[in-house]
Amino acid sequence: MLTATYVLLTLSIEQKKERHFISRLLQYVQSIARRPQEIDPVFIESQLKELISFAESRHQRKVEACLMPAVRAAEPNCTPLMNDLESLSKRGSAMLNAVYRCLRRAMRRSASQGKFLCRTVDLYCQNLLKRLDKEEQELLPLAQKVISSEEWFEIGSKFLAQDDDDAASRPELRPRRSGVATA
Repeated sequence: MLTATYVLLTLSIEQKKERHFISRLLQYVQSIARRPQEIDPVFIESQLKELISFAESRHQRKVEACLMPAVRAAEPNCTPLMNDLESLSKRGSAMLNAVYRCLRRAMRRSASQGKFLCRTVDLYCQNLLKRLDKEEQELLPLAQKVISSEEWFEIGSKFLAQDDDDAASRPELRPRRSGVATA
């Protein structure tokens, strides 16, 4: 049961971070859309890359690769929910491709393209929020009901391994070494 709590808490914390990031990006895009001459496509691109690296990798590695298969195996009647989540993911990928096409056009400093870029980013973010809502309101409660303790342990182990891999690949997350360096 402790492992299930760890997994659910990890997902909840990551979803809150993702929501906060989406909110900031949406706030920027919605405010700047009224002033297309001030749109900074390079800034939007950097924010998108950061959001995507966090949101999409978290979703793919933890939700799609670990949690959804366990729920699917434990609950045969979850097909509609899984189809909805997969549809939102596919729609998000298609929207993301559209966002990048708009970014390339907006780099030319076209005001109409800038407005379209803002609208496309907004749609992508709204899709992410819808996916997060569905995960929180339907997938996680279902997972709590149908996944066994052994499966939670396996999922928790995968999460820890992924978190270790993330920390190893990002210097700011690596533990600091204490002690004196030897010669």
